Amino acid sequence: MPASLDWRQAPTPDDAVRAVAEALGQGSVVALPSEAGYVLAADPPHLTDPTRPAGLPDGLPAFRTDGYFDAVDFFRRYPDLPPADQALVSRLWPGPVGYVHPDSPYPAWVPGHPTLGAVLAARRDGLALFEMPPGFDPAPLGDTIGLIVTDEVRPGPLTLLRSAAGRWTMERAGVRTAAEVADLLARQIVFVCTGNTCRSPMAEALFKAALAARLGCAVNELPARGYVVSSAGVSAYAGDAATPESVEALRAFDVDLSGHRSRPAAAELIARADDVIAMTRGHLLTLLGKAPVLAGSLRLLCGADGDLDDPIGRGPDVYRTCAETIRRHVDRLITEMGLI
Repeated sequence: MPASLDWRQAPTPDDAVRAVAEALGQGSVVALPSEAGYVLAADPPHLTDPTRPAGLPDGLPAFRTDGYFDAVDFFRRYPDLPPADQALVSRLWPGPVGYVHPDSPYPAWVPGHPTLGAVLAARRDGLALFEMPPGFDPAPLGDTIGLIVTDEVRPGPLTLLRSAAGRWTMERAGVRTAAEVADLLARQIVFVCTGNTCRSPMAEALFKAALAARLGCAVNELPARGYVVSSAGVSAYAGDAATPESVEALRAFDVDLSGHRSRPAAAELIARADDVIAMTRGHLLTLLGKAPVLAGSLRLLCGADGDLDDPIGRGPDVYRTCAETIRRHVDRLITEMGLI
C-alpha cells in the first residue's frame, strides 16, 4: 500500500511539501488533489514513458498536462508565445483550464487547488500531471504510487483551450463552461458610484447600449464580442433596485433599467477589472484603498470635466441632466478606450 498523507493534518504545509518533494525526487509517482479530481504527479526526468506513469493498468487512461505554479513560470519556459496569447491565458489561470499550445505535446496548466499549488510553488520547474478518469481512487494502485496526499478534491475534467491567430477554441469541454471562459477572457469594464442605484447603473446601461450600437449587435451579445460591462458602489448594499428616477430618465434613451440590482464594489471585482470608471475623485481614492494593486486602468467618467454629482433625492430634471451628461461622456469613453 502507498503511504498516505492528510494535508489538513500535517504539522505545517512546509512539512507536507517536503514529504511530497522527497517522494518525487526519488522517482515516485504522487497522487495529489486538484480541481480536476486526483492527478498523478511525476518529475518528468524520472518517467520512462513521458505519456504515462509506469505500472498503471493498461485499461486505465491517463492524460498528461504540464503543471506550473503560475503563468510566469510557463512563459519563462516558452518565451516566444504571442503576446495576445500570454495576456489571454493569464486570465484563465490559476484554474481548471489547460492551454493546448504548438510548442509542446502536452497542454499547460496552472492549477488553482491550494495543495497542488503549494507543491508546484516549491519547485524550480513544472511537473508532469496526469489527469485521471472521474471518480478515480489512487489507493488500489498499490506500489505504483509512492504517496497519496488527501485533501478536498473537486470534480474534473479540465477544460482544454487552443489559440490560433488570437482566437480561442474549446478543444474539450470541462469544469469551465464556454460561457465562463468567454466571461474570463472578456474585457471587464466596471462603473462605480456610491450606492449603485443612480449614476453607475445609468452609466453601465448607456455604455452597453452605445457599445452594442457601434458593434452592430444586441446588448446581450456583448460578452460574446469580448466585453463584460457592469457596475458597483463603494457603499452599496446588494440587491437594491435602481431609483425610479433613474429608470425614468433612461426611458428617453430607450434603455430599460428596471432589472438592475445593486452590488458592492468588492476588492476582488475591482482588482480583476480591466477598466474601472468612477463618478468622482473620491470614489477613485476609495477604490485604491480597497484594491491598492490594480491590473486595469482608472478613469473618471467625465474626464477633464471632473466629478459627476449624485442626483439622489433630487427631482426628475436633475436625473435627466445627469443621464444626458453620462450619455455624452459614454460616447467619448468608447472612442478614448479604443473599443471600436
